[in-house]
Amino acid sequence: MGQVNPKFIGLSQFKVPYNYELAGQQFHLVMDCGKEVVVKFTDGEIVEYAQRGEPFVWDTYQCLKADETTYLVLVEPASGKGLLHYNLILDLEARLVTVVTMEEGYRPEYPRIIRTTPYFGAIKVPGRALPTKRHHLTDRMVGRHIVWHYNPGFAIEHIYHTATCVRADVSGTINRLRAELEERAASEDPAIREKAIADLEAFRRRREFYPFYEEESFHITINDHLNLFCFLEENMNMRDPAHHQGGGGILLLQDIERMIDMGVCFSAGEYYMCTAYGDENNIENELDTKESPYDWSKFEAMPSIYWDIPKDE
Repeated sequence: MGQVNPKFIGLSQFKVPYNYELAGQQFHLVMDCGKEVVVKFTDGEIVEYAQRGEPFVWDTYQCLKADETTYLVLVEPASGKGLLHYNLILDLEARLVTVVTMEEGYRPEYPRIIRTTPYFGAIKVPGRALPTKRHHLTDRMVGRHIVWHYNPGFAIEHIYHTATCVRADVSGTINRLRAELEERAASEDPAIREKAIADLEAFRRRREFYPFYEEESFHITINDHLNLFCFLEENMNMRDPAHHQGGGGILLLQDIERMIDMGVCFSAGEYYMCTAYGDENNIENELDTKESPYDWSKFEAMPSIYWDIPKDE
C-alpha cells in the first residue's frame, strides 16, 4: 500500500485551490447583533479587522471561492490561542455577510465539543442604504439525500432529516472497514491481529452507545443555488462514555445545482478546508423514518437549533 500524500489532511484530498481575489479589498460589516467591523484583506494571507472604537489587529486567513461573487474565509485569531475561529461568508452580489464562530473549550465537562454560532449582517457601501434582506435559516434541503465524495476511500450520504437534524448513512464505509479489520484479525502477525481485534471491539461498543448517526445541524440560504450547511457531533461526544469521539463537525458552502461543496472540517485542535462532489440519491433509506433514541434536550452547542426556521420565499 502506498504512503498517504502528506498534502492531504483528512477529507481535503479534493480541495479546490485557495483563492486570493480578496487581497487589497476592504469591507464594512454591519451585523444584526449590533456590532460593526471593518475588515481589510491586506494581501492573500493577512487580514486586518477592528470593531468600531477599537484598534486593528491582524491575523492570517484562508479563502475559497464558491461562485462568481461568494467567498468563504477562515480566520484563526491569534488572541484565541487556537480555541476560536471565525468563518465569513461574503456575498458581494447581495452585499450580505454571515459569520459563523467556532469556540472550543466552552463546556469543561465536554472539552471536545465546539460551539458553532451563526450571525447575520450586511456589507455597508458609502452612499447606499443597507440591504433589507439577509441570509437566513431555511428548511429547503429537508428530505434530500446527497452522497458526498471527499476522497476515493470515503463517501458519506447526508440525509437532511429536518431543518435542524442531519442523519448519515455510513454503512458502506463501515462495512468496508469492518471487512478489512476482520481480514487483519486473521493475520499471522500478532501485533496486526491484536490491533484489529481491538478495533473491531471498538466498533461493537460504539453501536451500543450510538446506534446510528444523528446530529444537530443548520441550513442557511445564501442564494438560489448556494446553501450553507453545518453539523456538529455533540450527540456522539456526549454519548461516548469516555467523551473521546466527536465534538467537531463540518461547515460547508454547498452548490446544490453543480453538486459540489467546499468548507471547513473542524475538530479539537484541527481545522482545515476541504471540497467534495455530490450525487443526489432519491432512494428511500430506513433512516428516513427511524425513531430517534436520543435526548435532544441536552444539546446546547448549536444555538440555531432552537431558533424559528423561516420558509424560503
